[in-house]
Amino acid sequence: MTGHSRAEAARRALLVGACVLVGMALIGAALGPVWWLLAPERAVGTALGDGGVFTGAAQEVFAGEAYFALITGAAGMVTGYAAYMVQFSLARRRVQDLRLVCLVAGVLGAVAAAVLTWQVGTLLDAPLHAAAAAAERGESVPVGLELRATSFLTVWPFLFVLQYGLLDGISALRSDQPGVLPPGPEAGAPRDAERPGDPRRPSATSDPGRTDTQDPAS
Repeated sequence: MTGHSRAEAARRALLVGACVLVGMALIGAALGPVWWLLAPERAVGTALGDGGVFTGAAQEVFAGEAYFALITGAAGMVTGYAAYMVQFSLARRRVQDLRLVCLVAGVLGAVAAAVLTWQVGTLLDAPLHAAAAAAERGESVPVGLELRATSFLTVWPFLFVLQYGLLDGISALRSDQPGVLPPGPEAGAPRDAERPGDPRRPSATSDPGRTDTQDPAS
C-alpha cells in the first residue's frame, strides 16, 4: 500500500468514525424528550431548603430511572447493530477494515448519547426544578425528572459493545469479516506461469525468434 492510499484510508476511517460518533450523539439528544414523555407522573416530595427535596421511597422516582435504563438499553442494541452493519457495507464496498474505528467511535458516541438523553430530559423539567429550589422548607413540591443512579449511564455503551461484539463473532465464525482479505499465496512465491517446468512458460529453445550466437561446431 502506497503512502497516498494509506493516507486516503486513514481519512476515510476518521470520517466514518466521526459520522458514527455524531450520529449517536444526535440520537441521544432526540431520546431526551422521549424519556421525558414516557416517564410516569412526577413524584411529590418535601422541600428541605436550598433546593433539596425529600421523596422517600416514591415509586415515581424509581420508575423514571427505570424508563431511562430501558430506553437507553434498547438504543444500545439498535445502534450496535446499525453501526456494525453500516461499517460492514462500507468495508465490502472498498476493502478496508473499519471494525475497530467504528467500535471506538460507537462507544464514545454511546457515552455522549446517554449523557445527552439525561441532560435533555431533565432540562425539560427545568420549571419543576426551579420551583423546588425556591420552595420553603417543609413545603410539598413536585419533583422534576432526574437521574440519581448515574450508573445507568453505562447501559447504552455496554449493550452497544455487546451487540457489536456478537455480530463480529458471528462474522468471524462465517469467515466473512468485512475488509479482511482471505489468506493468499505467500509473498515472494513464483507465479504459476513462472514455475520451472511449467508448459505455459516459453523456453529458450522453442522461441522462434531466438538467435543462437553459439558456434554449432563448438
